[in-house]
Amino acid sequence: MALNKLALIRYKTIDNCLRLRHRKWTLEDLMEKVSDALYEFEGIKNGISKRTVQGDIQLMRSNKLGYNAPIVVTHRKFYTYEDPNYSISNSPISVGDMQKMKEAVEVLKHVSGFSSFDEMSDIVARLEDSIHTKKTINLPLSKWRAIIY
Repeated sequence: MALNKLALIRYKTIDNCLRLRHRKWTLEDLMEKVSDALYEFEGIKNGISKRTVQGDIQLMRSNKLGYNAPIVVTHRKFYTYEDPNYSISNSPISVGDMQKMKEAVEVLKHVSGFSSFDEMSDIVARLEDSIHTKKTINLPLSKWRAIIY
């Protein structure tokens, strides 16, 4: 199992919890939810440490992954997003990341031409459409005018 996949499950779980504003989330609550998610998705039974969840929160707060999550602690105990509309899923994609995704789609296009990869053509088309949509949504107004006219 790739360590990155486990980390992504942890980040997404923490994000899902912090987006639920009707509940106050302690570190122990987050640990429990992350442990449940790891068991549900990967069958990992031994749970997660406090230090790992604290590290994940720090990483989500930082710019290292590009999240810059506005995670705050209230009453010295409860974790929440300062911005109620924030989610790591809504993080903007950088120009460099967009270029890398385009290159990956081009490679996948070539691979999907082989008979054993026939079912990939739909996936590649959806990826390409998603990249194009994301690219045009993040354009400045001056670029939109050039596309429209």
